[in-house]
Amino acid sequence: MIKGVIFDIDGTLLDSMPVWNHLGERYLQKMGFKEEETEGLSQRISTMPFTEGFRYIKKEYSLDIAEEKIREQLQEMIAGAYCDEIALKAGAKEYLQFLKERGIPCILATAGDASLVTAALKRLKVWEEFQGLLLCEEFNTSKREAKIYQLAMERLSLSRPEEVLVCEDVLHAVKSAKQAGFQVCGILDEANREDWEKIKKMADFTAKGFYELVFFS
Repeated sequence: MIKGVIFDIDGTLLDSMPVWNHLGERYLQKMGFKEEETEGLSQRISTMPFTEGFRYIKKEYSLDIAEEKIREQLQEMIAGAYCDEIALKAGAKEYLQFLKERGIPCILATAGDASLVTAALKRLKVWEEFQGLLLCEEFNTSKREAKIYQLAMERLSLSRPEEVLVCEDVLHAVKSAKQAGFQVCGILDEANREDWEKIKKMADFTAKGFYELVFFS
């Protein structure tokens, strides 16, 4: 029986990955470049750190803009998306209500930016459904290990990982949670399609949307 749920945010609760994946194209189009001129950019910079990515954009597209200004403009676009446009994944609000009605506590664990995700979840009126937010950075960890999930479980006053469900969209996060004994649900996202078959094999179950979890549970 599930006694608590740990949610990842970006790509799991929030449909935010398209913003990150296509940020370069959107930025350049905002600067006046045509769509065909930016084609394939997201694939070329997908594995680059943020700083390396915008430096590549500056050089490749001969932008006469200071690096720091490009960084600021990109960060403004990201913040605007979280504050104004990013939506919840399908069925997420209904699943949270389903858990609330059954007295199952929920908590957030993310490697993302606290201010951005908090702004989005408050705007979407689901922030109050969680008993806290744990940041990988705060605990000097990543989701390649299970520390953040173990800490989240403790925050829920639970001690048996097999009684806690972890909802994740990234393969390495699914792997670390599963190896630590948690029940794991893999959530389909635009960004994990290449790893989806591996996620399906590793997770206890998977879902294309949270509506499936309501019926599954």
